Amino acid sequence: MLYDNTGAAADTNAMYAIATGNLLTHFGKTELKPVADYTDAMVENYDAAVYIGADHRVPLPQAFLDDVRSTDKPVMWLGRNIEALAGPDDAQNAQFRDKYGWDPRAATTVDSSKVTSVEYEGEKVHRETQGAPEIVVPFTGTNDKVEVLATSQCTERGKPTSCTANGSPEAPWAIRSANLTYLAEVPLDYIDANDVYLVYTDFFYDLVGSDAPAVKQAAVRLEDVGPDSDPKDLRRVAQDDVDEWKDRLDAGRSVMEDAGLGEPTIFETPHYGGSVNSYVAMAQEYDARYEQGDYYASILTGQPSEAGKSYSQQFPFTVSDIYGGAVYPENLGNITEGEQNNHAARTPEFLVARANANLTVRESTASFFFHPYLDIEYLKKTVTGIKKLGYEFRPVTELK
Repeated sequence: MLYDNTGAAADTNAMYAIATGNLLTHFGKTELKPVADYTDAMVENYDAAVYIGADHRVPLPQAFLDDVRSTDKPVMWLGRNIEALAGPDDAQNAQFRDKYGWDPRAATTVDSSKVTSVEYEGEKVHRETQGAPEIVVPFTGTNDKVEVLATSQCTERGKPTSCTANGSPEAPWAIRSANLTYLAEVPLDYIDANDVYLVYTDFFYDLVGSDAPAVKQAAVRLEDVGPDSDPKDLRRVAQDDVDEWKDRLDAGRSVMEDAGLGEPTIFETPHYGGSVNSYVAMAQEYDARYEQGDYYASILTGQPSEAGKSYSQQFPFTVSDIYGGAVYPENLGNITEGEQNNHAARTPEFLVARANANLTVRESTASFFFHPYLDIEYLKKTVTGIKKLGYEFRPVTELK
């Protein structure tokens, strides 16, 4: 997993890299490296490589460009800087066209606001338009040498409109030729509603050659079962020492055991928010977490964490994240009767619709949490709707 670690966008790039690396751990051991640290033939030590091109101002090492052009290992390239791979002169560009069948130097762009959905495997998948201001169109028209994996669907005011000068309301969004998979953007913004994040995730199966069978798995967690927190306790928890976190976790486990509730093995962070040290301690003390999670650019940059330089991520399947622990996915949120935590009211129908979107990933998970003080009919409607989509509820520890 290669990313740009210089320039004004270094923190954003680090968060994108962490998010992608977390997803890739579902398939095996993953390493995150600044592309500036790439050395000759490094790609040959791995099964596959992913490069996130989020910053067009960053120069790429010549060794990296040469190796991507020459290797047989699968490479996924996202967004910017693909023209550098085509080479600076006509001779190298011709070699790229001969191998891959398209010309990055002839690529165009389309206003992001037009691309409201992406068609993938016959289904139109919702795309949030508020991420990048524009996305790349690698080529227009037809191309027999290139496999189009997904297409941008352009609309204005709800009606089809031209994506490019050729007048078509469609344009390639993800393509594959030879060993190279190319995506027209980095689809990692607004992931709680941006379903192209799921399309991106599903591409990893083919990238690494996974033959995992398709599954439809579901889970539910009961939430906020306990007394109100004392403000003094909250202030104490705000302190941040790894050893202190381990002590708190051990003390919490003892309370559960003393109450006759058994030894807990899975942790959920209050409101899905923790510091780097707290997450590391959880990975050492518990078998897994069952939640969404926060990830900080500082993990890779080494700089102090700052507001706005963290990334909240939900997973379509089980991963082993950058903190070193397993994370079981919770990816639908919860039912609310009114606005809560800056979210609009979420009905059973809303959660079922999100579960339907998650079917984009072949190992599909529909996992949510429910507050027992709400009307039990909400829970019944949600579970029934998810089951009708073909999901099978199972213990959280069996989520793949």
